[in-house]
Amino acid sequence: MRDAFSKTVLVVDEGSLASTVQARDLLRIARTLAVPRVVLVGDEKQLDAVDAGKPFAQLQGAGMQTAVMDEIMRQRDPALKEAVEASLAGDIRGAFEKLGSNVAEVQPDNIAGAVAARWLRLPPDQRENTGVMAPSHELRQAINGHIRERLAREGDIHGPAYRGERLVSRGYTGAEKALAANYAPGDVVAFHRPYKRIGVEKGDERRVVEIDHRNRTVMLEGRNGGTVVWRPNEIAGRTGGAEVFRAEEIELRAGDRVRWTRNDRDLKLVNSRAAEVVAVKEARVSFRLEDGRVLDLDGKQSQLRHVDHAWASTVHAFQGRTVDSVIAAMEANHPHLTTQKSLYVEISRARDRAELVTDDVTQLRDRLEMATGERISALEAIASLEGDIQAEGFDAESEREHTQEQERQKELERDAPALTEDQRPEEGGISKDREESWPASEKSFELELEL
Repeated sequence: MRDAFSKTVLVVDEGSLASTVQARDLLRIARTLAVPRVVLVGDEKQLDAVDAGKPFAQLQGAGMQTAVMDEIMRQRDPALKEAVEASLAGDIRGAFEKLGSNVAEVQPDNIAGAVAARWLRLPPDQRENTGVMAPSHELRQAINGHIRERLAREGDIHGPAYRGERLVSRGYTGAEKALAANYAPGDVVAFHRPYKRIGVEKGDERRVVEIDHRNRTVMLEGRNGGTVVWRPNEIAGRTGGAEVFRAEEIELRAGDRVRWTRNDRDLKLVNSRAAEVVAVKEARVSFRLEDGRVLDLDGKQSQLRHVDHAWASTVHAFQGRTVDSVIAAMEANHPHLTTQKSLYVEISRARDRAELVTDDVTQLRDRLEMATGERISALEAIASLEGDIQAEGFDAESEREHTQEQERQKELERDAPALTEDQRPEEGGISKDREESWPASEKSFELELEL
């Protein structure tokens, strides 16, 4: 198998979205297959991975060979290009000045409605080339709801409805999935690998029945009825062998725009790719895919539970796309998602026009000036903590030695004969030679990308 990859270059796009675990696994696979070169393409100023780590930035900091493309080609409108460049440089006021009247302020409870109204005012051909974005899933869902309601009234969404269940990832990290307390009755656990101890196969989806908090176990529906005791801290939870979803209702009718939320190799479906519902007949839904194929799914096929309405997307999901225009929502004081990185991604996806809708322009601008969105990695946090500890230890040691030196000097002065003024030692505590002799803390961090 290694010979088959001897002349392969593995290119990974959107490298900043890879977590530490994903990057580690990727490089392990590349080394095992003897892939001679791995190329990561991305922008460390854009959003980081949902899971822990920022290996794309760390690899560059550790000396990975890097080629920089710093000329922006996407923006065709000069003012928009200047706004993007300002946001990239952290000049938030400059970015807002260049966006000008395209930054709109509305009531806090009307952000979703205002974004939807702006998109609905566009003619059909412009709607197709206008992206709608929101930082949070809640805001995205609200925008989708407004758009879908209006399109149904106008007859663009029509015909009989399929009503079923869709699964929404809870977005847990490995550590969170290992804790039984994070599960709730009704959750669905999808297993990515077979686990004979609990009788599941790869691809199985089991509903949570009950949580035993005392024993830290999760009770799952069994394959043929009954229940299965699962300890997520021992099996699948911590190692990424399972994903946790909450279930909610979804309605699909002809004219609905949707996106897949899970890959399906057999059906050749890719996560985040779009489709249009063309017909609903009883419990069967027909989709027209981006490649022109028509796909029929019924309620018994699990992929029909991994679909969502798709007029609006989260900023994370939209990061790799390019459109003519963007209408983006951003709450002024969201504690986690209102960052410079989110702003940069939102306005830089557009070629010609970017509109930003918020509940308070002044507060949004002020918050963005402080909230860069830069993530601190575990190594950086540890290094900072070690530095603080060493600094505290250094100061304490210095003070202790200085006190001991003073006491020793007093003893010498008491025991020694009196000295003339020109014979007295210089004051100043610890000598320069002593300071220079203290050991310095040093850390070396090196990763090799070319395998």
